[in-house]
Amino acid sequence: MRQTSKEYRLITGKTPPTHVIATRHSNSRQLQWWDEEKGNNRAIRYLTNHPNIFEDEQPTEGIKLGRIYFEDGMLTVPNKNKTLQTFLAHHPDNRQNGGGIFEMINPETVAKAVVEDLDMSFEAQKISRELSPKELEAVLRKLKGKKVDDMYSEEIKRDVRLFAKNDPEKFLSMIDMPEVETDNNLANIINEGLIQFRKNDSEVYYNLPDSKKMLFRVPEGKNPMEALEEYLTTDNEGIQKYKELLDILEN
Repeated sequence: MRQTSKEYRLITGKTPPTHVIATRHSNSRQLQWWDEEKGNNRAIRYLTNHPNIFEDEQPTEGIKLGRIYFEDGMLTVPNKNKTLQTFLAHHPDNRQNGGGIFEMINPETVAKAVVEDLDMSFEAQKISRELSPKELEAVLRKLKGKKVDDMYSEEIKRDVRLFAKNDPEKFLSMIDMPEVETDNNLANIINEGLIQFRKNDSEVYYNLPDSKKMLFRVPEGKNPMEALEEYLTTDNEGIQKYKELLDILEN
């Protein structure tokens, strides 16, 4: 479908109610365009009563200098105003010319970004409905920590689905993080009392009916939980003990 206008937006990070951009070259505000054919910079100026934007090809008398306003950060220029569209295309504040004030919005690019966001949201919500109770708990524990221990299963399901809907990108990235499941498993192992921290959290012991032996000694200066996770997931002996504890937890 043929466009009837072009749209521009401010990219300054601020959106004032009204923003005016320069429309003529001066010593204080240089508006110039490098002309490859002529091999020099040419001053540009926006006139409402002349189609050319280059000052050296404009009349010297009877000119009407135009003004350009961005309202709430946006500017729409109809195709019948080719002069203004050309002027904006040559303006040094335009992002495509290295400027940092405004840019033209490409409808196809915008539509593509919207479609990608919608697809991501759909995918995140679809995955959130397919997660097992254990996986739901793991995701929410990463967000809410110990609060998950006091939540009902339907509350956990609800919060995870809302999270997937409201922040699909973060949700999908967490699904691919192996530490999310590990953190949840360790929390459940501790909550079930299968292990205990002793001596100011410097030592970890089994707390099983048939074993109270030391499981692991926390290296000096290390965070106890981080050290335990590292031991159970990277050390060969620790990995085997981790599997044993998971078997007990699941049974």
